[in-house]
Amino acid sequence: MSMLNIVIPGDYPPQIAGSPQMKRLSKYGEVTLYTDRPLNIHEQISRVLDADIIINTRGSVKWDKEKLAKLPKLKMISTCSIGTDMIDLQYAREFGIVVSNQPGRTSYVVAEHIFGLMFALAKRAALQTAHIKNGTWIRLENVLLSGKTLGIIGTGNIGSNMARLATAIGMNVVAWTFNPSKTLVDELGVQYVEFDELLEQADVISLHVNLSE
Repeated sequence: MSMLNIVIPGDYPPQIAGSPQMKRLSKYGEVTLYTDRPLNIHEQISRVLDADIIINTRGSVKWDKEKLAKLPKLKMISTCSIGTDMIDLQYAREFGIVVSNQPGRTSYVVAEHIFGLMFALAKRAALQTAHIKNGTWIRLENVLLSGKTLGIIGTGNIGSNMARLATAIGMNVVAWTFNPSKTLVDELGVQYVEFDELLEQADVISLHVNLSE
């Protein structure tokens, strides 16, 4: 098998640089890694002009139709992300460019982060912290999340983990999604409702659907 030309065109902030995975990649071809982002389209194209495979570590490096059309050797784009919105998928499909991503890879991390923000808002953490730093203490009635209803729009990987976290602290969960999960209903008691019903019932709404027009 001929060796492939693998290019990482803009690894900043660093995600692959220094990783032990670089050694694994070298078995399959020559690997070129750029530790800064391309400043313009010309520089972006010149970095990957002879690439067989592009590893996209940052969503800020985008691959639209106009750029992909200038890369006749390109066979694959692998993105270190869940989303693929930085790539023209239709063009890639038409011209046989394989696109791979990492669905669900960081769903637990994202769900916990969102849950932390919900707690911070309910307990007015930022406001209380600011007062404490100024040497004052104020009495506020915080929101008790247990017993409240969380409305989840989209129960994919992240939404499903949000449902698990919410039920663990005693929240009721209603949801709307394109593909309801029987597992969430059976194991967690999630109730799927119509979209308008969710808006009416939920005390807190968590949104987990793809960005679209």
